[in-house]
Amino acid sequence: TEAALQIEARPAQLYVALYDKLPHPGLGPVQEFALDIGISATAPIVLTDVVWRAFDQNDHVSFVRQRLGEEAMDELTRGQFGVAPGLGLVLPRCYFLEQGAQPLSRLRISIAGFEAATRIGVSASLDVPLVYPQQRAKIHLPFADGTWWAITGNDWSSSHKADPVSWPFAYDFVRLGPDGRSFAGNGRSNADHYSFGQPVTAPAGGKIVFVRDDMPDQAPGQPLEASAITGDSTRLAGNVVVIGHGYSEFSYLAHLQAGSVSVEEGQMVKRGQQIALVGNSGHSPGPHLHYHFQDGPSLFVDRGVPVQFYNFLAVGDLIDHATIPSRMIVSPA
Repeated sequence: TEAALQIEARPAQLYVALYDKLPHPGLGPVQEFALDIGISATAPIVLTDVVWRAFDQNDHVSFVRQRLGEEAMDELTRGQFGVAPGLGLVLPRCYFLEQGAQPLSRLRISIAGFEAATRIGVSASLDVPLVYPQQRAKIHLPFADGTWWAITGNDWSSSHKADPVSWPFAYDFVRLGPDGRSFAGNGRSNADHYSFGQPVTAPAGGKIVFVRDDMPDQAPGQPLEASAITGDSTRLAGNVVVIGHGYSEFSYLAHLQAGSVSVEEGQMVKRGQQIALVGNSGHSPGPHLHYHFQDGPSLFVDRGVPVQFYNFLAVGDLIDHATIPSRMIVSPA
């Protein structure tokens, strides 16, 4: 019986971020998406090629990426890049940041190889739909004042891409002090960090759908104990507030200071209302505010969505609405 290959994508349908509104005209337009790939087989398979093709809405090939070929595969892996029955193979954090604004319709993943025992060639392909979500809520920066640095944003292959479901378009913000640094002294104490204890505000009006406020703040650089997340991996995010804005749009604010959450589930909030303080709870290297936009209230279940922010200051200008790129310094208007 001929061996069979199977490909699975996580997520099975991808949200694409189209960055055609950026604070600096030289930064775009570009498009971004990320996914994990799983490959399984009914017999031991040695893989020789992986090809990614994106198609536009006229079904023309827009780009081809990551074609390695048999010679390169063999050189890189010495013939050991394969799939074992019952184990499979995962290609995590497959990340794409492509120039251009022409909408895409699907991503085709094609793999080829041969059965280890017989050297008979095998192949498989999978088409993953690409979707461009349309933002309805007018999202503002989730802090009232100050100068903040987007240390990771939508357009960079950051650690957030490790979860292509909820976090691929997430932001981490830190406040900068008058010296242009994110902390005073040696930074070994949370109190050294200008972000720690700063008010966190609702980025848009809505309903509080989830609150967690029982996790302690970590010392900067202190790893999170595994026991802290046993049975609930969402505790990686530490203390959180989730706000529903309607139209299946939710704001997720994480790593909040222990005991600082000032809202309750079911409560309605207005834009700019204080909801918590910046902390260092959960899996966090130092005090910062994690923010992402998603299509449901549940972390690692519902999917992260690209977000544009409204009415902020950047590069010396008042920005009506735009994507904030990684490493950009911004302030509320």
